[in-house]
Amino acid sequence: MENQQKIFIEKIGVKTEKMGYSPLSGRILGALLLAEPPYMTFDYLCEFLSASKSSISNNLNVLMKEGVNMIEYFTIPGDRKRYFKISFENWNKHLKNIPDEFQFSNELLSEIVNYRSENKLDSKFTGDIQKILSFYEFMLEKLPSLIKEWELNNK
Repeated sequence: MENQQKIFIEKIGVKTEKMGYSPLSGRILGALLLAEPPYMTFDYLCEFLSASKSSISNNLNVLMKEGVNMIEYFTIPGDRKRYFKISFENWNKHLKNIPDEFQFSNELLSEIVNYRSENKLDSKFTGDIQKILSFYEFMLEKLPSLIKEWELNNK
């Protein structure tokens, strides 16, 4: 089973790399999502993923930093080890912040479109940016009701 698990974790690493994470961050997420019990110690992550302590440490810090915040650690009284796990509470908070991220993107893209238009820069490229802005505006309009609907269906 462990070999199948490692193959699947590698697949998760590749997919998350395409989302902008390092392959090791993806492997850490994969390992924690497949762990039974659903947490791992720092040393076990190093051993299980065959990675150096500094690499694991750096990637854990990325996954715990504000904005990503997908994992967290806990301790057990009398045990000096840190146990890492997926933070579903933080993951849910992140999902609820998506409208704010779209709003920020909308504001930035709108400023870019205005600047490009005012300065008569490549109109086809400006139009392409405008299409992306239009999609973000559409999503921003729809997201609050989608989030409410999801929350009602998942109580």
